[in-house]
Amino acid sequence: MMTQLGRRLAVAAALLALGMSAGSAANPVPKPAPKPATGDAAATGKSTASAETPAAEAEKAVPRFQPPLDPTLGVPPPSAGLLPSPDELLRSGRGMDDDVGDPAFGAFQRGYYLTAFRYAMARAQAGDPISKTLVARLYAEGLGVKQSIKAAAAWYQQAALAGDPAAQMAMGILYLDGKGVKKDKAKAADAFEQAAAWNDPAAEYNLGLLYLEGEVRPRDSEKAAQLFSRSAGQGNIDAEYALAQMYSEGEGVVLDDGIAALWLGKAAKAGHTDAQLEYGIRLYNGAGVPKDAVAAAGWFRRAAEAGNPVAQNRYARVLAIGMGVAPDPVAAAKWHMIAAKAGAKDGWLDDFVAKLSDAERKSAQDQAQSWPAKG
Repeated sequence: MMTQLGRRLAVAAALLALGMSAGSAANPVPKPAPKPATGDAAATGKSTASAETPAAEAEKAVPRFQPPLDPTLGVPPPSAGLLPSPDELLRSGRGMDDDVGDPAFGAFQRGYYLTAFRYAMARAQAGDPISKTLVARLYAEGLGVKQSIKAAAAWYQQAALAGDPAAQMAMGILYLDGKGVKKDKAKAADAFEQAAAWNDPAAEYNLGLLYLEGEVRPRDSEKAAQLFSRSAGQGNIDAEYALAQMYSEGEGVVLDDGIAALWLGKAAKAGHTDAQLEYGIRLYNGAGVPKDAVAAAGWFRRAAEAGNPVAQNRYARVLAIGMGVAPDPVAAAKWHMIAAKAGAKDGWLDDFVAKLSDAERKSAQDQAQSWPAKG
């Protein structure tokens, strides 16, 4: 039976599949050691490529390469099957050339996406897995070429089978979300397993969620905790938060409020809003950390301003009673109204706001309606 922790982290996995986030995160350039997002947006048929006017000289240096029609493009790729291990890839000599793809990545980083596509496609068709990954990303995001998630999946597939861990991670997300391929959580787990062998923190986190869920991997909370720990050790904030939950509940690890608070603090400082809220609660109650109402209010405020409705409710309460901050009835009412609109109801705060003067309520309503400030 899935625990509360398991259900909570399973939801996180679903959210990650929809957009990689976790926390999750930015879109790093897919180099040999990188962990790029897959660009899960549905194909729009529109290109977001830059005009590349400043790149006229760069374009002149690029051979007028017109990629031939590839029968794998536009159709879902076949099953990933068994992917090469890191040792197999290194023994083959693939992926060891430090300057592989540099002209393509240089153009990519400057926003010259058509130039990047031409360089990357030439090397991809020559068999370079890293260049195949870049071609896949360009298709996924519609950069320099017409956006096609199916074409992206086909190229990620080729790169993954050639042993590129960034592509293996990307294929895992595609299989998890059913984008460009038939949804298949078991194949996603296989792909994450391969990328995790390269210590890819996003793959370790996702694989940990699947072990915690127990559907396509045997349910193993200790294995999940180990994977979260490896990922958190590399700075993955979603894994830091997940590991904090494990220590908080004693699942897969010993129950330890101090260690739970430590990981929550790390994730909170890195911008994880749920961690900011829970770290604030621990500071407020003195659970695993020294009690500090002022610091707690500060974390509630940060999470509230980031849009967390529960944190908005908590911040409204401390403003109402003046715990850790100076009392501010209007600000308390403002945050309560914002939280209530997002679904975080609070009867005590309803009563508090009802006792304010008409002028105070009107001021709070005006402030709530203008939040967040534009620009």
